[in-house]
Amino acid sequence: MSDSVLLDRRAVVKLAAATLAFEMGSSFIILQGSAHAEEEPASDVGQVGFLVKPSYCLNCQACVDACRKYNRIPFEEPSRRKIVKYQKDGQDPVFVSTSCMHCKEPACVKVCPAGAIQKGNAGIVKVDSDLCIGCKYCYQACPFGIPSYNDVSMDKCDCCLGNGIEPGETPHCVEACKYGALHFGLVDDLLAECPDAVVIDAPTEPSMYLA
Repeated sequence: MSDSVLLDRRAVVKLAAATLAFEMGSSFIILQGSAHAEEEPASDVGQVGFLVKPSYCLNCQACVDACRKYNRIPFEEPSRRKIVKYQKDGQDPVFVSTSCMHCKEPACVKVCPAGAIQKGNAGIVKVDSDLCIGCKYCYQACPFGIPSYNDVSMDKCDCCLGNGIEPGETPHCVEACKYGALHFGLVDDLLAECPDAVVIDAPTEPSMYLA
């Protein structure tokens, strides 16, 4: 890889990370890699996460459409996955596919008074709609503003557990991406694939990386 291509890719990653920090209303710093790779797995399978490559994303919305389709989300309700766009000073736009980051220390789990949110196998954070009381404490606690609400309960990405995908298997959004912009797997494996990946540092330790 030429030095110019490498510099261009790094510039895209930095811009994408800054975009996420801006869009999520955070002031978090960007770290190289993460402590995830150095710690014991938090579940039977191990902590899973997403690796996003913004320079490959064409904003085709295939990941968002797949999320809606397989999770049966009506168009009048927020999708569990969205594309964040940022464009600065006439530069080409940067697109980042994002959803719940299945944090290692999820704030939403800690503040839920009903015990409706749990971190389960593969480190996936999921919601029990029968227990959710709609208090919105989780939305207030999440540093990324991820939780949304329908007429039943809080709703967010569960890595497609609710539509038949087993913990650790590839979610439909990743399957739908034909350009290599969105990847999923064990955090250790993702970082082995892209050791220079960066992450927005937060006390919740998100399992989403940019490369």
